Amino acid sequence: MKTTQLLLAATAAAAVSGCYSVESPPLSGVGAFRVDVQRLSTVADDGTLQPLSVVPTCLKRYNDTLEQVPADQRGKSDCRYVIPTGQVEMQVSVTALGKSGEPMDFNGPVSFKMDPGELAGDYGYAWVQITKGVGVGTLRAQHLFGEVRVLVADEPVKLHYINGAVAGDPTKLPQEPATRSYASSASTPMYFQEPSLAAIQTPQGFDNRTSPFVNQFVTIGRMPEAGGALKRDCPGIDDHQDVTLLVTGTDPSGFFVTDITACPVPENTSSASGVRVPEPNGHLPGTYGSMFVYNYSFPEGLYPGDLLWTLAGSIQEFTSTTQLTFPSWTVREHVRLRPQDEWEIHLAKNPPVELNLRHCFLDNVLSPFITDILCGYNNKNLKMESLESGLVKMRRVRFPQVFKTCDLNGDATVPSFCQTKDAMGNWIWGNCDTSNPTTDPNAAERQCNADCTTGTGTYANTVCAERTQYTGFGQFVVEMAGPGPREAGLDDTLPARTQVVSLSGSASRKTPIGYDTGTQVSVWCEEAAHVRFGDTTVSASTQDELLPARQRKDVVTSANGGFVAFLAQATPDGQAPRCHVAANTHTRMLLITRDAVPDLRVDCDENDTDAERARQCRFLHGATYDVVGHLRQVQAARPRWMVMPRDADDLCCHPGVGLECPKPVQPCK
Repeated sequence: MKTTQLLLAATAAAAVSGCYSVESPPLSGVGAFRVDVQRLSTVADDGTLQPLSVVPTCLKRYNDTLEQVPADQRGKSDCRYVIPTGQVEMQVSVTALGKSGEPMDFNGPVSFKMDPGELAGDYGYAWVQITKGVGVGTLRAQHLFGEVRVLVADEPVKLHYINGAVAGDPTKLPQEPATRSYASSASTPMYFQEPSLAAIQTPQGFDNRTSPFVNQFVTIGRMPEAGGALKRDCPGIDDHQDVTLLVTGTDPSGFFVTDITACPVPENTSSASGVRVPEPNGHLPGTYGSMFVYNYSFPEGLYPGDLLWTLAGSIQEFTSTTQLTFPSWTVREHVRLRPQDEWEIHLAKNPPVELNLRHCFLDNVLSPFITDILCGYNNKNLKMESLESGLVKMRRVRFPQVFKTCDLNGDATVPSFCQTKDAMGNWIWGNCDTSNPTTDPNAAERQCNADCTTGTGTYANTVCAERTQYTGFGQFVVEMAGPGPREAGLDDTLPARTQVVSLSGSASRKTPIGYDTGTQVSVWCEEAAHVRFGDTTVSASTQDELLPARQRKDVVTSANGGFVAFLAQATPDGQAPRCHVAANTHTRMLLITRDAVPDLRVDCDENDTDAERARQCRFLHGATYDVVGHLRQVQAARPRWMVMPRDADDLCCHPGVGLECPKPVQPCK
């Protein structure tokens, strides 16, 4: 009853006093911006602006000609821009709006931002001056993918710092106004390709040491229920199948993934690329479509052969190998739910790429160069980079015959070495310090490491691995097959490295060019032939050694023995058979078998007091091996590239004459 009386009293008071309204004061100050992207171009290496292409499905609608794609269709959801490999320049119109949405007379500098992506270039591309409410500015950005918006904010330009100091030219920053409203707005979206493993790893230039998307968080792939699975979109390929992410291997800290639907990548063979020998098919051997996912622990529930819908995380570089950290993923198929005979069904769609000397960046010339010894030493080598973290195969490699400890001071480290020149201008392996210090306190260890790893000095024509590197990291050097016919167990990808001599049954014929003393050469003939080594006057006769047809002979040349002469055992019928002679490049790669084959004793001694260990060591040294594994870059190591087998099935052996395979490696089928 009391509450009712109070309510009636309040109503009566209102009636006596009458009703009135109070107008709010008008809103003042900038409240938002209208942001319009008027023009978009890529920035070429020479600074010129070029049109940014669109995805192949859109190009195809316009006769595969970018010029015929209407400007108002580019960047729409059904005609996306490709993910740019470098910087993009945009001309942006900005109109200041009051808090009620009307154009207003605003004056002052406003800042640009990107979502997703980041600004690029100097500070002059990071802001625009608004005068009487309108401004037109130019920004530069990079790492653009998916649904992209330009943001404009009435706030200071974000500064960049290096070692605590402002980076860049501060004179290109605007004069800071007395106050800021911190109002902000975004443009309508521009649509770029959604990220793929290949897109986020393709280098912006010709340097294989880093990814352009480092420190960016990306999501690759899409669940079907989230708007449909992503489709592959490759020039000249019309299948448009679902993007397929395949788990190719696991380890205690993560797993490897390959996009088996990634597009072939045309090889850039311009002078800037530094390509030694182009790939015959015009494409890189890999697709940039593989990555290691660093999970910080074993990926429970994942097995090689599983398929993923999505993969997300932050892009980082570790020893110059791109990897995804703080990851998450969604599984498309657990292959182990299939019958056991189908566990390899998806892995079979992703055969390993066979590494060869052309991939290592060797020249197709007869004369060797100092860096031939280290596969992939050149940091411009995009052939190897395109294969990084993918499954590769090395064929007919040799394991170390010697392990040498170069840690002379006992600190468990050994200095690296680099290609340099001595006082006479000759190429040597020396200090990596480009400041050219007058003294090198680590000179002895460095020289020991260089001699062993590159097979020079005491270790000429010997496969030597530095023991400190093996003890600390499990890595050791193996020697790839040298140049020559594939049937002879050699590498035929650099034909100019081989001298070919046509046989005669009546006259001796020899190589036109001789080899330096101490050069290991491989000789292989299509038909039986007598062989003799000597100087420029060497001639073969029926009294000389008979090399059986298609049987390889490896010889280290002696003084005055650099030329090779041949005489066919019989007069050839029809086309003359040939003999092939090639100098071994002794090209080395790193291998790690500790996790895959823990029982394999690599650092062994043929004179071991244990007879069985000595016997197994002879088997190991006498054999060559085919090895499958994931390819990783280890920038500080020598060599810089390493193959990591997954298990014992990734190794097989070609035993030496009269020998067996070392346990537990099985013979190659």
